[in-house]
Amino acid sequence: MIDTYSEAVEWLYNRVNFERLGVGQYGRNDFKLERMQRLLEAIGNPQEQIPVVHIAGTKGKGTTATLVDSILREAGYRVGLFTSPHMFRIEERFLVNGCQISEERFLKLVSRMEDYVTQTREEAPELLPTFFEITTAMAWLYFIEEKVDLAVLEVGLGGRLDSTNLCRPLVTAISSISLDHTRLLGDTIASITREKAGIIKAGVPVVTSSTDPFVCEDLKAIAQQKGCSFQQIGHDFHAEIVKPWHEFDRFQTVRYSQTVLHETVSIEIQFSRPGQIYACNIALALACIEQLNQSGYEITNSQKQLGIRNASLPLRFEILQESPPILVDAAHNPAAFEALMEMLPEYFPNRPVTFILAISRDKDYVGMCQTLRGASSLILTQYLGNIRSLPTVELAEVVNQTGIHVTYNTESPAHALETALRVTPENGIIVASGSLFLAAEIRHLVKPESLIQSLPV
Repeated sequence: MIDTYSEAVEWLYNRVNFERLGVGQYGRNDFKLERMQRLLEAIGNPQEQIPVVHIAGTKGKGTTATLVDSILREAGYRVGLFTSPHMFRIEERFLVNGCQISEERFLKLVSRMEDYVTQTREEAPELLPTFFEITTAMAWLYFIEEKVDLAVLEVGLGGRLDSTNLCRPLVTAISSISLDHTRLLGDTIASITREKAGIIKAGVPVVTSSTDPFVCEDLKAIAQQKGCSFQQIGHDFHAEIVKPWHEFDRFQTVRYSQTVLHETVSIEIQFSRPGQIYACNIALALACIEQLNQSGYEITNSQKQLGIRNASLPLRFEILQESPPILVDAAHNPAAFEALMEMLPEYFPNRPVTFILAISRDKDYVGMCQTLRGASSLILTQYLGNIRSLPTVELAEVVNQTGIHVTYNTESPAHALETALRVTPENGIIVASGSLFLAAEIRHLVKPESLIQSLPV
């Protein structure tokens, strides 16, 4: 019997949690939809009752989901948003109109899940649901209770066998695809693309922000096989930066254009994050919205502009303080990390960079370290409370093999930040990246009030 919120959280974390297990503790055979199908049937198949925008991809899917959610809320719709992982509290994973569930209602949902797990342990122990499957089911129940008009779902891992894949989408979106989770999804772009494309469903429009011609060719072929319309950035819709982001004017202007009914329409969007990567995220979100408009929803250009401008994107090129500037970014694979490395000198020219780095051991940390460049000081650390964190000593060995000099090894993010603040020159900036978990810990250290502000009112 679960009686308190803290007991509910502890119970959840005691479920099988692939997000926190180390390398070798799970494999491809652990991912299957039978567990989720059984769980959803037991709670009344809520996923059949809510229309969905379903988003997969290697990088950009979480940002795209947040942008779609923000636009729809600006248009007056009641929206459920499911994303992962969370920064501080599990409740961040399922929001309704931007608000977290209360502890009381969270406890009730967990208690319902406990009853199901107890029954399943007796009847079919091989089908006990995982942490992610349970939180997905809790999100569906919460969305039903809150009578949302539609839900925006970010895929957790891959797509084909992800627990979010049991849904009824109005549009399927796939962001850029690169190598990540190769032990589970395959070690080629083609194999990963097929896993991501597993969320494509018969007759449901598909939009993608991938610019890789081979990825798009594969996605288009799968979409056509399933009778889906297919739109890709650079062909059917476009994103052009017409005013770049500057450090002292932290907005860029992106012109989005698309051909609708043989007529090209365009809209200019202001956004608080820089670069073409975010322009592509904006374009993918707007392509989703256009598909919804064609399905009968009514979202105006001004609602699109305001929704994107007002979207909250913690840990995505987020500047936490000004003097010295502290920037956190959740880049955690080589492609995203290399993009960050390219953005820093472009948007902070002639500024010495103190870089705080921690990486999960199940990521391509060798590939990420090979993209490291331009740091005046490199501080290595490891985040706390998660066995996936690569120990600082091991990370230092990898970095040293690339020929890059490690300035400091530290035992914790707090120690790393303290060191960075001490050694960064007056005109320098501090950047923390390599893992969402590191970025979240640094954010909490710099802005502890943000945890309080994120709680339900």
